[in-house]
Amino acid sequence: MPSDDRDPGEDKPQDHPPAPASNAETRPIGVVGIGASAGGLEALSLVLKNVKMDHTAFVVIQHLAPNHESMLTELLARVTPMKVVTIADGMQLEANHVYVIPPNADVAVLHDALHLLPPPAGRGPRLAIDYFFRSLAADRGESAIGVILSGAGTDGTFGLKAIKAEGGITFVQEPATARSDGMPRSALESGYADFCLPPDELGHELSRVSQHPYVARQAAAESSHLHEHLSRIFILIRKEFGNDLTYYKHSTIERRIERRMALHKIEKLPDYVRYLQSNNREVGILYQDILIGVTSFFRDRAPFDLLKETIFPRILEHKKAGDSIRIWSAGCSTGEEAYSIAICLLEFLGDRAAEYKMQFFGTDVHPRSIQYARRGSYPQNIALDVSPERLHRFFRKHENEYQVSRAVRDMVVFATQNLAKDAPFSHVDLISCRNLLIYLQPVLQKRVLRILHYALNPSGFLMLGTSETVGDSPDLFMLTDRKNKIYVKKSITSATGVEFSLEGAAKDPVEPQRRPPRENRSGVTVHQLADRKLLDRYAPPGVLVNENLEILQFRGRSSPFLEPAPGAASLHILKQVRPELQAELRTALNRARTENGPITCEAVPLRDKDSNVLRSIAIDVIPVLDPGASSGCMLVVFRELNMAKRPEGVEDAPAPVEPHPQVRDIERELEATKDYLQRTIEELETSNEELKSSNEELQSSNEELQSTNEELETSKEELQSSNEELTTVNDELQNRMSELSISNDDLANLMSGMTTAVLMVGLDLRIRRVSKTAEALFNLVDTDLGRSVSHLSAQLKNVDVERVVENVIARATASEHEVVIGHGWHMMRAVPYMTTERSIRGAVLLFDKVDEKRQGLDRSLEAAKHASALLVNITHPLLMLDDRLRVIWANSWFYETFRATPDSTLGVQLHTGASTLWANPQLIALVDRTLASGVGFNDLTMTCDFPGIGKRTLKVGGSIMPGPPGRAEQRLVLIVIEEATKDG
Repeated sequence: MPSDDRDPGEDKPQDHPPAPASNAETRPIGVVGIGASAGGLEALSLVLKNVKMDHTAFVVIQHLAPNHESMLTELLARVTPMKVVTIADGMQLEANHVYVIPPNADVAVLHDALHLLPPPAGRGPRLAIDYFFRSLAADRGESAIGVILSGAGTDGTFGLKAIKAEGGITFVQEPATARSDGMPRSALESGYADFCLPPDELGHELSRVSQHPYVARQAAAESSHLHEHLSRIFILIRKEFGNDLTYYKHSTIERRIERRMALHKIEKLPDYVRYLQSNNREVGILYQDILIGVTSFFRDRAPFDLLKETIFPRILEHKKAGDSIRIWSAGCSTGEEAYSIAICLLEFLGDRAAEYKMQFFGTDVHPRSIQYARRGSYPQNIALDVSPERLHRFFRKHENEYQVSRAVRDMVVFATQNLAKDAPFSHVDLISCRNLLIYLQPVLQKRVLRILHYALNPSGFLMLGTSETVGDSPDLFMLTDRKNKIYVKKSITSATGVEFSLEGAAKDPVEPQRRPPRENRSGVTVHQLADRKLLDRYAPPGVLVNENLEILQFRGRSSPFLEPAPGAASLHILKQVRPELQAELRTALNRARTENGPITCEAVPLRDKDSNVLRSIAIDVIPVLDPGASSGCMLVVFRELNMAKRPEGVEDAPAPVEPHPQVRDIERELEATKDYLQRTIEELETSNEELKSSNEELQSSNEELQSTNEELETSKEELQSSNEELTTVNDELQNRMSELSISNDDLANLMSGMTTAVLMVGLDLRIRRVSKTAEALFNLVDTDLGRSVSHLSAQLKNVDVERVVENVIARATASEHEVVIGHGWHMMRAVPYMTTERSIRGAVLLFDKVDEKRQGLDRSLEAAKHASALLVNITHPLLMLDDRLRVIWANSWFYETFRATPDSTLGVQLHTGASTLWANPQLIALVDRTLASGVGFNDLTMTCDFPGIGKRTLKVGGSIMPGPPGRAEQRLVLIVIEEATKDG
């Protein structure tokens, strides 16, 4: 953090920021993000009042009205001794300061500086807390702290997930203490909250946690001690969950362990190991912390754009209509990655989606994540990552959640799988395994990559995370897009030896045994041996190299041109060739690879190592297609162009001296001996060749047997993969059957407990399901299911039920009819049967008994007729109310005076009246009193503003009206309305 060296009275701003202090004098500032919304001011005040954290800055993100000035800064300044300021763009963080978000802005943190960004238009609901928390997690990692206080909605849930995924610590206000519990409850239900406390205790716990070595950055001193206890922790986890974490990255596991120690106020690792041994629940929480996935929809958008632009078209090059497209998301966590790829493929295919069978597999080692993925429901915060168009097309809104549409969910099968030891899927076109390998040690990375190589189709694609590579397995995958880390499967000539065993993850992967390509040597003749001799003797020396420039074969006497470089052993041609030839050879290799044709470098000088003679060398580089592999090789040939030159300064040799005759005899005898030895050697070589041929025949037979064995092993692996796939599908079906069973039980209980009669009718107008009440009402039995709805016509004589159902299905609108069933009146309501995807699949008929309502209506009509006969001669506006304060009669003077109609008056309750007259609280109170006591009133004066009439001052009186003959006990209230004098 920059330090301020100015004098106390100096106000002149500096042209440049002051230089940061040395590491010995400063340590990183802690940052605590606090998110709040409705009702959050009180909780914020309590937290800041009780927190005591030195060398820490607090950033408050509250939902504010975008077009109104906020007083939050001034209000918080009254409750904390820390300095409270409103955030300005580029403001540097300082310890013991509280920074408050301004209206209509998003806040991000980068390298101790706060930056303001305008919220994007059309993003949906404002999610300023999620935006800042994500930024805080990316900038501060495991030292980030997030706090969620009172507020409505789900903002902050995804932010806590990001903080916890990085190893940070999260706090949530106890929902019972929040004025609005939407945000705290959403954070708790997501499982990303470490502490749930009332605001005052939350401040104290923040202070305590800040002193723990994990947060105070002193945990490194414990690292060496930590390794001594990791094995015990791994044993406890393996015993509980069956997953061996031995070959996971220990640094990641150590940080998670230290984090759990901080939350439990444990500072010594042996104490934490003992705590684990006595608490199985903590073992589960630690395991979940270690496996927590950092994922979101369309994370790092560039790879998904590349899928649609390049990868999917290349996959479809080998597909025809009716073929399957199989995609596997390995380590899918909570499913966002699998759904994102499915959405991209649907967008790419468009109207052609129906031409292909699309199968998506999502697997993860954590069962809870798979259960979450199967539901496909995510907080509305995903609007930060998913465009409004995709939300509308591929998601359905349910309260504060978005659920992936049924069509997409049905395409993706999720299953629990340990990638390191369980059998993989097979014949897959694309595997997405992003940000999984970075958590594995190289030995396990290599095994996983071989399994993924096995699962892919020829020319299948592997998509890794931006920080991942294939490491020590370049023979399995070839990079096709460096920026987005997308690889294509290489075809290899030998079996990979993939082993699907329960202990496979704990063993060192065994390199596949490479066998040389077979050559048919069974028909070797003397002529072929002679040809080989000529090539060995007269052909120029050279080497054969593969696409990685590694030497595959030495041809002829190549030692004058090769000289291994000191250091680690390597067969790379540029490390084997003599230094004088490296530059020319490198150029020739590059040109041959680029131009795909032979290249020659002429007159390359080379000094003989023994005689110091300067030679002129030509280097030929000739591309060669290797029939045993999909990639090409190159033949490098060295040729001598001219006779040797003497070094400068060396005098001409004297003329040769005629040798002595005896010397000539010895030379002839020596020459004869050499010829005899040469013939003997050639005969021996011929015998050796014949033996080699016999041996190669045996090897060929052996290789055929091995090939047969490999085919059997491959068949076994495919059966294991098919079995794993069937197991996965079976698990998914069992899960759906369980959900279906629960839904059926719920529906059966609902139908049996309803007093309303319910019938469900299909598109074919046949009865599909009936409630118990409907069975009794229509005298239906089990065999009536599947019969036409017209079967009910015999009991519904005053309505054509078949035509009603047809209209409801055709128009997708509800309708109501009063029907007579037996001797009773019922209200029949017909509504469309609609799926979650908003498609019509029939109709639902509901029957409510309305005998009592009709009797009440009949009584009211009879009372109205009685009142009309008695009060016909009165020239004042009159109203008659029943005991439910409904208008059951009004005289003609009322309609004429107030310009009302029977439709807008009769049946209206005083509580819900449209005009000020009906909703007057004094009038309602007096009428209630009259009904209760029988004592009328005549002293109510009120002024009302009537539409089309204007203001009128009225005198209103009321009295009990006797009921019609035979029902004198029925209580009615007569309201008499008179207009007051104009000057009154």
